[in-house]
Amino acid sequence: MKLPNFSDKYPLLVLRILLGIIFITHGAARLYYWSIPDFTSFFEKKGIPFGIVWVWLVTLGEIVSGSLLATGFFVRYCLLFHTVIIVLGIFLVHIHLGWFVVGLGGGGVEYSLLILAVMAVLYSKAKK
Repeated sequence: MKLPNFSDKYPLLVLRILLGIIFITHGAARLYYWSIPDFTSFFEKKGIPFGIVWVWLVTLGEIVSGSLLATGFFVRYCLLFHTVIIVLGIFLVHIHLGWFVVGLGGGGVEYSLLILAVMAVLYSKAKK
């Protein structure tokens, strides 16, 4: 049986839009549930100065950059911004929690690494 063949245009479009939505919802949820103070406290406990500034930069950046990513504007810049956020998240939060996000552990790195892999593919295919 021959499997259908299709271009990579539509799967990449779906990945880009879905990834943008994921980032938008992370920032929007932080505003909706008003977890800004908790996130700021987390930054301060990690010794990161000006925690509130970084929290707002990340939160608004997720919403704005996620929106731009989903709509296809400045894709490479958006992916670089989110790569920095994901990598910092891995080292500040997830790496000490192990591999699994759920199941045999909690909060691990597997999801973040998958997001990084998706972003690498999208970056390599984005217009230069």
